[in-house]
Order: sequence, then structure tokens, then C-alpha cells
Amino acid sequence: MRDSDFVRRVIGILTEAKELRSRLEEDPDREDLSAQNMRVLLNELVPDLALPAELTPAQLSEALSEQLGPVFERIAGVFSLLFLALADVHDAGRTDVSSADVLQDLALRADELWPEDEDE
Repeated sequence: MRDSDFVRRVIGILTEAKELRSRLEEDPDREDLSAQNMRVLLNELVPDLALPAELTPAQLSEALSEQLGPVFERIAGVFSLLFLALADVHDAGRTDVSSADVLQDLALRADELWPEDEDE
């Protein structure tokens, strides 16, 4: 997956989390909320795994770490990058732009910000 597409999915997760929070603030007793959309976006970031059936528990743990470690590092990196972008706007005292505006701008400019990324 291209870096820019990866970033857009993480932005989607953050946007969905903000929407869920807004709905809960409107009605804290709601019971019809689901994080399904966030799970779908997160699942799109995680690769299919290839694990032989005969692995011991230790080997299974190692294989999972080898296959999932890089994607979790990438997820943490993108969340960190987005947090820093939001923090920069906040720390600059900008009141003319919302967090949603910042995330939308980053999503729209993702191809420009990561021009050299390649499909994986």
C-alpha cells in the first residue's frame, strides 16, 4: 500500500474516532454506536499473514512479530506524524482552523507530501 494511502486510512480512523466522540457528547447514553468503520480501516492496514500450522508457540510468536512488527511501526509512525501536525497547529495558537481541517488538508495533500512512495 502506498504511504499516502496508508496515511489516508489512519486519518480516516482519527476522523471516525472524532465523530464517535461527538455523538457520545450529544447523547452519553447512546447504545447504537460502533467502532466498525475504524476496525475496517485498521484491518486494511494489516497484511494477510502466512503462518505454517506446525509452528510451536515460540515460533508462532516470532513469525507474528516478524510479519506484524513493521506494520505496527508504520501505524505508530503515521499516528505520531499526524499528532505532531495537529500539535503544531494547536501550539501555534491557530484558532482559524479545526483539527478536522488539518486532517482533511493532510489527506488531500498526501500524494504531494509523499510523492516518491511506491506500491508495496
